[in-house]
Amino acid sequence: MRAIDILERAKTATRDHLEYARFVQESEMLHDNGEQDEQQKSAYNACWFELEVVNALALSEWESAGNPSDWTAAWNERYKRDAEELVANLCEILRQKKQ
Repeated sequence: MRAIDILERAKTATRDHLEYARFVQESEMLHDNGEQDEQQKSAYNACWFELEVVNALALSEWESAGNPSDWTAAWNERYKRDAEELVANLCEILRQKKQ
């Protein structure tokens, strides 16, 4: 996925746990990372790993609850704030230009 696409998808990435899971999966590979230096690539990968941790925890809890069709309250209460912060961090990394 290209940085511009990730930035666009980030706008709705934390709407619910399934949207977040799709975002995390799609953003794993940044296809235009040649525009970033090694420090930025490392920051992107570290932030993405944190996104994946939140994703894994949320999906595990959702699955343990029997995959309910409405899991909004649990997502909002336990995971959304962290997810929003991490998505914002990832976007900030992508907006940084090579210096």
